[in-house]
Amino acid sequence: MQSNIIDVSLDNFQAVILEGSQSQPVMVTFWAPSHQESMDLLATLEKLANEFSEQFVLAKINCEQDQAIAMQFGVQALPTTAMFVNGQPADGFAGNQDEAAIRDILSKHLPDEADLLLQQGQALIEQQDFSGALTALKQVLTLKPELAVAQITLAKAHIELGHITEAQALIEKIKLVDQDALYHAVVAQIELAKQAADTPEIRALEAQIAEQPSPELHYNLAVQYSQVNRIEEALALLFPLLSADMNAQDGKVKQTFMDILATHSSDPAVSSYRRKLYSLLY
Repeated sequence: MQSNIIDVSLDNFQAVILEGSQSQPVMVTFWAPSHQESMDLLATLEKLANEFSEQFVLAKINCEQDQAIAMQFGVQALPTTAMFVNGQPADGFAGNQDEAAIRDILSKHLPDEADLLLQQGQALIEQQDFSGALTALKQVLTLKPELAVAQITLAKAHIELGHITEAQALIEKIKLVDQDALYHAVVAQIELAKQAADTPEIRALEAQIAEQPSPELHYNLAVQYSQVNRIEEALALLFPLLSADMNAQDGKVKQTFMDILATHSSDPAVSSYRRKLYSLLY
């Protein structure tokens, strides 16, 4: 049996229905083996539960075995079916229903594609797969561009990958009404990342370049930028050096440039500078 199809008894009804529906919709159906109409409905519900195995739980209560639960829920006739969301009954019907009618009910409560991708992105962040989360969350915003929780979560993924500029741009779009605890946590992360990315060595090199720029200083600053994940700034310094001389500084510039492209493939700036390099080479 599918893991989202559960036989419910007095021992587990609170965990499956009341607590379980806090994180995923739970459709509860009261049935009995001797009641043909409820058996027919159960077959339809199990088919749909198999089809939407990741999106809702089907909780089956055999009223011949667990009359106490049926009484507690006020069930007066079979079959009776209720949809629980966030620990509360949100929908339901008495008697049998055809598959189309049940699909209509499910469509009101099941997460859509964007919601599923958001859940996937959030799970990937917890697993520290930040590149995977980046891909999933960008797909969410393709479907729902104004979804604030997706924008904030994507900003968090960008921070973890060192994309501070991209995170800052996303977080600046968040309206006051959507500035929740996650938003404030991400804002704090951005500020900490900015501080970490502005080292004394970087400030000293920037001051020297402002006073008397040179290819060597630009290269050294690019290396420092890359070490604190300021990738676009690093590439912006290195590319003019490569354009002027592909073997600049005995090939060190080209090697550093290639290393950055290889090790920071998820950075938004990398694909642009990779194309520029190919144009330069070919």
